[in-house]
Amino acid sequence: MSSSILLPYQERWMKDKASVKICEKSRRVGLTWAEAADAAVTAGSQKGLDVYYIGYSEDIAREFVRDVIEWSGHFQLVADAMQEVYLENIRAFQVGYASGFRVVALSSRPTNLRGRQGRVIIDEAAFHPDLPGLIKAAMAFLMWGGQVRIISTHNGIENYFYELVEDCRQGKKPYSLHRITLDEALADGLFKRICLKTKQKYSKKNEEA
Repeated sequence: MSSSILLPYQERWMKDKASVKICEKSRRVGLTWAEAADAAVTAGSQKGLDVYYIGYSEDIAREFVRDVIEWSGHFQLVADAMQEVYLENIRAFQVGYASGFRVVALSSRPTNLRGRQGRVIIDEAAFHPDLPGLIKAAMAFLMWGGQVRIISTHNGIENYFYELVEDCRQGKKPYSLHRITLDEALADGLFKRICLKTKQKYSKKNEEA
C-alpha cells in the first residue's frame, strides 16, 4: 500500500500480522481509519476472514462501515452497499464481499461474539462497559486462527485497558503493543495530512499551535 495514502505509524500497524495487537493512542490520529482499510482487504480476499467491529456507539459503527466501503472502492474490491441487519436479534451494520466474507459492526455485549469466528476489532476499548468480558469472548476467536485488535485512548489508570497495556509492557502478556502519541503522529506527518484534507496551507507554526 502506498505511503502517500497511509502515514508511517498507520503502515506499521497494518504490517504487524500478530494474532493479537493492542494500540494505546492519542485521539483522532486515524488508526481506526487504517484499520478499516485492513478490514476491507481482509474481508475482500478469497483467503480472508469475516471481520467484526465493536464500537462504543451506533454512530461510530456506521462510520467504520462507511470507511470500509470507501477503502473497498480504492482497492477495487467488489462490495455491497452498507446494510442494516439483525444477527440473532442483534442489530448490526455490514458490508458483504464477492469473496463470501463480510465486515460487521456490532454492539459491545460480550455475548454478541459467541459462535462467530474471524477478526475482532475492539475500538476505544477503555470506554466499553464490560471490557474484561468482551476481551475474553474475543480471545476465543484465536482457537480457529482468528485475530484480535484492541485499540483505545486511555480512560484513567483504574481502567482494564490500562492494566492490559501495562501487562504487555512488562512482558506479562504476549501481545503486540503499539503506542501512538500526538507528538509521534505529528512527526509522522499527521498535521500535513490534516492540511491536505481540509485545504489549509501547512506551516510549522500552525502545527506547533
